[in-house]
Formats: sequence, C-alpha cells, structure tokens
Amino acid sequence: MNQDGLRKLLPRTPPSKTAALFLCYWLAWKASALFEVQPHVSALYLSAGLTAAVGMIGGWRHLPAAFLAICVVRQFDMPGPLLEGIDWGGALRQVLVYGGAGVLLRPRWLAMPARLTLTDAMYFVLLAFASASVSALVTLFIPPFDRLPASEMGAVFLSIWGGDFAGLLLGLPGIVLGWRRLHRRNIKLSRRGDAPTGSRHGIPSSSGLIGLALGVSLLTLLLPQITQGAAKLGILVLFPVLLAGLTRGAFMAYMVATLVCAIQILAGRVLGLPVDGVLDLQLVLTMSAATALLAGAAHDDEHFQWQHANFDLLTGLANRHRFQDQLEHETLRAARTQQLMALMYIDLDGFKAVNDSLGHHAGDALLQQVASRLRESVRETDTVARLGGDEFAIILPDLKDLAIIERIGDKLLEQLQQAFDLDGKVTHISASIGVALWPRDSLASTELIHYADRAMYEAKRLGRNRLAHHACHASINTPVAAGPPG
Repeated sequence: MNQDGLRKLLPRTPPSKTAALFLCYWLAWKASALFEVQPHVSALYLSAGLTAAVGMIGGWRHLPAAFLAICVVRQFDMPGPLLEGIDWGGALRQVLVYGGAGVLLRPRWLAMPARLTLTDAMYFVLLAFASASVSALVTLFIPPFDRLPASEMGAVFLSIWGGDFAGLLLGLPGIVLGWRRLHRRNIKLSRRGDAPTGSRHGIPSSSGLIGLALGVSLLTLLLPQITQGAAKLGILVLFPVLLAGLTRGAFMAYMVATLVCAIQILAGRVLGLPVDGVLDLQLVLTMSAATALLAGAAHDDEHFQWQHANFDLLTGLANRHRFQDQLEHETLRAARTQQLMALMYIDLDGFKAVNDSLGHHAGDALLQQVASRLRESVRETDTVARLGGDEFAIILPDLKDLAIIERIGDKLLEQLQQAFDLDGKVTHISASIGVALWPRDSLASTELIHYADRAMYEAKRLGRNRLAHHACHASINTPVAAGPPG
C-alpha cells in the first residue's frame, strides 16, 4: 500500500483518535509486559516513548486522554472490578514527566526539517536521559515502591531508569520516523547521472549491514556460552549500529539498532535472562538507540550540506560548482582512457516569455519539468546540470562514436518541443544546443565551456530549436518548425 493509502487509514475524528490512542497504549503495555523482569519493572517500557510522542505531536491538550488511557489499559490485567485500585500516581508521574518532555520537544518537532539534525538528536538523547532519571526517582516515592527496603531502592531505581530510558530511545524515534514517512513529500535531489560517481566504501548495501548486525548479535550471545566464559560481549552490537549510522544515515541506523535490540531481548526471553543481567541488557538497548540517532544524524547533516553545495535546489540537478568539478574530472579521465567526450550547452527558447506572462511560479515549474525531461533523455553515465536561469549543460563521457551526440541531441530537442502543462495552462518552448568535443575543440575544460557556449549562440543565430557544433558552426539538427522566440 502506498503512502496516500496509508494516510487514509489514519484516524481523523476525535473519537477515532481517542480509540487509536487507547489501542496504542494497550499494545505498548502488552509489549512492556513481555519484558517484565520483576513486578512492575520492564526491561523495555515502551509506554514512556509513547507518552513523550503524544506530548510532542499533540501538545498538552492530548495528555489528559493519555492519562486516562494509561489508567484504563492497566486494569485489563488486574484482578477485581474494572477501575478498582487504579495507579493514579504512576499514571500522573508518567504524563507529567514524559508528556512534559514531549511538550519540550514539540517546538523542535514543528520546526524540524525532513531529516534529524545532530543538534536535535543530541537534545533528544539528553532530554530522554534527564526525564528517565527524574521519573525513576519520583517512582520510589509512589506506591508500591515507597514501601521497599532502603537496600533495594538502588537496584529498583536502576531497573526503572533503564527500562524507561530504553523505551524513550527506541519507542519515540520509531513513532517519529513512521509519522514522517506517512506525511513527508517525496523530494529526491539527486538521481542517475547527477549522483556522486565515486563508489561506496565499506558495506556495499543495506542487506550487508543487516547481515553484519545479525552476525555480531548472535556472536555476542553464543560465544560466551560456547567458551564457557563470563565476559559480557553485548557492547559489540554498537559496531554495526555505528557503521550503519556513519554510512547510511539515521533511518538505517535506527533499523539496525532495532534489529540488534530485538535479538538481545528475544534471546534473553528464550535463554531465561537472570534479573541481575537486566541492567546490562537495558544499557545495550539504550546505547544502541543513542548511537544510531547521533551517528545517523551526523551523517545526514554532512550529506545535507553536500547536497546544498553540489545540487540546484529547484531542479535537483547538479549546480554550476559540481558541474565544473565533474567536467574537470571527466576531461582527466578522457585523457587517461582516450575516449571522446562532449559538452552540451543548452539555452531555452521562449522561457522569458513564459516567465513574464505566467509569473515566476510557472517559470519555476517549467524549469523543473525541463530538468526531468533532460534527465530522461540522456544515459545513466551522463551529468545534467543547471548553470543558472534557463541555462543547462550536459556532460557526455565515454563516447564510442559521434552518432551518440546526434541521437541524444535529437531526443532532447524532441522532448523540449512537447507541450508543458503549467497549472492547467499549456505552453510550448524549444531549445538551442551548442556542442564542444574533447579533444577536437580543446583539451581544457574551461575552453570546452567557452566553445560550447559559442556554439549555442550559433544555433540561436541559425533559427533556434537546433543543435550546432563549435568546430564547423553547422546545424546538425534541422527543426521541423521554428521554435518560439527567446
């Protein structure tokens, strides 16, 4: 099912939203009960993350419903009449502490871009640590924990703190990532030949990361039993999580962290994890989630800065800076391989008239559609760039013969002559294309740009809507009909 179909299933009316909230708390309560290691203490308390999400997404006005849901869902597992012996103090503590933490996160949530920044990730981890500590401390003064002997309070504090901290770091990011995937707009800034040409280093695929996470997780669980050693190796699962964050970003890192945490928890259930090992398990869960968020956000920040430095924000094509770097790279590679390379310089015919008559919004939409058609008309190895305004360039490396230039040029001219639909208004343009060839016209990238630009103006002089070479200034493609003025 696509994202639009999933969004239709989301509750929209207040009663349906309330029912969905109660269902989420019931599922979180059941999931936490699966990992209960001693009475009222869970190794992974997901309800904490859910309450923080309610405060962050909905604000204070949704917290009363969360309070009621926490009180009610717990009663289903209690003996006696419904609503008898309600843990008012525990529910109030959870709503005030974790709901309040969510409200503190709300301004950042509303202002957050499509990605998770490193600053936001650090703020979230620190707030989760602080709120889990406050909640665990307050819990010691709420029944039934207020009647515990002083000698047991330290262990209970750590157990509650670890479970709540793990629930926050694993539960809240999962809700946020799922929410954003349902509501985000699909904007891809780099595609095909505009993407980086260098090969990836390290783990080549997401499946490789998943396999590494599985292998390391099983190793940490089975090796101590095989060797009959007492060493605890759970901390090793941070390696695949860190690697996923640094190479693939926050989303992939969180998925790997969830996988290794699930293996640790399920193995603990199957192997009968003793109570004195619960804190170690909780620390593995919390550190995995924190590492995923921080390392992944750092990667996404760097990738975001790289995109803005190398790609045009309107069209997603390579910008002038990346185009010049790529052209220099291709000329050096052509010198090594002795393969022909061509540079196309493209100027739209009639763009100014569209921009003046329909407005800049229509002009921007036209440029985006032009960029899409340019990408569809070239090979995977070609680089398409927007140099500014209505000027574009295409680098054609590894040419086996000159006929490739004519075929691509014909396709470009044909595609750009077809009608453009701009908010219901149909308009037509064309393009003038100039070509410079390495090594025929020059060996230097700067001279190739100059000669391709001159050839483009020659194409305009010959009547527009055509392709011209620098060397002979002869039209290669003769249009069926003259293009619009521009």
